[in-house]
Amino acid sequence: MERNEYYKLAQDLLGIPYRHGGRDKEGIDCLGLLCLFYKKLGINLPDHDGQEYSLDWYKKDPERFWRGLQQVGEEVSLATEPLKPLDLVYFKIGGAITHAAVMLDEHSFLHVMSGQRVHITRLTRAWKRRLKGARRLL
Repeated sequence: MERNEYYKLAQDLLGIPYRHGGRDKEGIDCLGLLCLFYKKLGINLPDHDGQEYSLDWYKKDPERFWRGLQQVGEEVSLATEPLKPLDLVYFKIGGAITHAAVMLDEHSFLHVMSGQRVHITRLTRAWKRRLKGARRLL
């Protein structure tokens, strides 16, 4: 796939509002967004771990999201490998890894956060400081 094709895949998801635990186009959280995006590529990600998913899940178990991410793809060594399109990237926000996104090219990612809609963001210095890793699914 070429760069434009990744953006075409993302286009269908842009503007979906954030909804905690959301898994469809009516409302979605970052994990739901990843599930929908990768499904378009024939990759099925687990959309939950079977436990309660309260608004403050990260306070009770800060490693929870990280454990789930370790179950998919292969870890990318950020020290030695550049990010590639379609890499799943994850970020530490508020003291725990609570956010994930998909790279559309080497510099931009698709994501959604509380109070926002699905959008594309540049991987700026501020985001790079929060970036804790990446998983390569393809």
